[in-house]
Amino acid sequence: MTNQTFSFRHYLATIGSSNLALGLHAVLYPWLVVGVLEESPSRLGLAQLAVLLPNLLFILPGGVISDSRHRGSWLGQLYLLYTIPIMLLLWVIIFAEVSFPLLILFGMTYGTVSAFVQPARESLLGYASQTLMHQAVAKVVMVQFIAQGIGFTLAGQLDSIGIVVLLLLQMLMYITSSILIKRSHPQRVANQDQSVTSETDTDPEQDKSSPRAKLRELRAGFALFTEDKTLRHLLLLVSATGFLAFGIYLVGMPLVARQGYQGGAGLFALLQVTFTVGIVSANFAVSRQKNTFRRPGRLMIISFLGRGSLVAVIGLLPDFWILFPVVFAWGAFSGLSMTLGRTILHNQVPHSHRSRAASVYQLCLFGGAPLGAWACGYAVEHAGLAQTFTVIALLTILVSALGAAFSPLWALRAAEQEKVAG
Repeated sequence: MTNQTFSFRHYLATIGSSNLALGLHAVLYPWLVVGVLEESPSRLGLAQLAVLLPNLLFILPGGVISDSRHRGSWLGQLYLLYTIPIMLLLWVIIFAEVSFPLLILFGMTYGTVSAFVQPARESLLGYASQTLMHQAVAKVVMVQFIAQGIGFTLAGQLDSIGIVVLLLLQMLMYITSSILIKRSHPQRVANQDQSVTSETDTDPEQDKSSPRAKLRELRAGFALFTEDKTLRHLLLLVSATGFLAFGIYLVGMPLVARQGYQGGAGLFALLQVTFTVGIVSANFAVSRQKNTFRRPGRLMIISFLGRGSLVAVIGLLPDFWILFPVVFAWGAFSGLSMTLGRTILHNQVPHSHRSRAASVYQLCLFGGAPLGAWACGYAVEHAGLAQTFTVIALLTILVSALGAAFSPLWALRAAEQEKVAG
């Protein structure tokens, strides 16, 4: 890999600004569906499906494109594209009337941009020190969810601040992200006439613009996982996370606030903030750990098991003094699992294939989420909150037991990862 200029400080600032905007989106979008339009749980699942479905279509091509472009400039353009669906929604709110088909269109456009952003942004993290990768990932996750928590809190003040101001703030954060990510990874001047070279870590003799070359690069990304049993099982676990954990988080949480406790946007935002504090707390502990995890795969499976157990408690709609600590613990297990999964990925994959590997990883994580969101909404509507949460909890515990019994992740040691990374 060629030596690249990379400012981790500006990268963290980008993570902060973009995730503050994402935090606003995570509350405003579902609340427009169930709180403003008062749509059914299955409609909420369909709306979340619209945001996540583009990942299935575009995240793999997004990873291949990212590997052949200068990531800082490419991400700068992508962050600006987020403003287009937000401006559309803002115009409708001011001059017309919000409708469910419009929210579906907004969700699909927003999700399409995210499908290209995720692998490019994740691959930039690979420029951090390999020996301290767990700390770098933990710091990113901390900043990510602190910023999202701020976004949740602001969105929870929807009635007093107003949705127009919140959407304008969201646009401002994405514009700021565009500026910061370019500073995080600035383009280098190739020669005296200042023609700019594109970053590429693959074979320089390939014609990367041809469809055949792109297809070869895509197959190379998949080959990393088909040839490595540990990475293959990592994908299976994150796929289960996408379907079970993300599905119930995206659809179950707003329904718990709305139907379970008859609360408003403020309660939904407070649950989101509590979950986020759990994520940040877990990753703060990780960031203070000097040595990498000795058995990251085993700890990841255990954290997955912990989440499944807590989901069953939430489905019982306990008193608030039980609910919020449980949501906090759920967030802590989720935050630990996120960091462990990304640490394993970055330490197992070479730089030259990192965007493609990240796109496959994100595909499995977010590919299951649309189906999980739709299935969760459908199940809540036809079976009820408690029954749906209980079934998802039992499935999560089953997957954890199978992982402990048969997956090579259970026996994975840090020394093995360092050998691969080296």
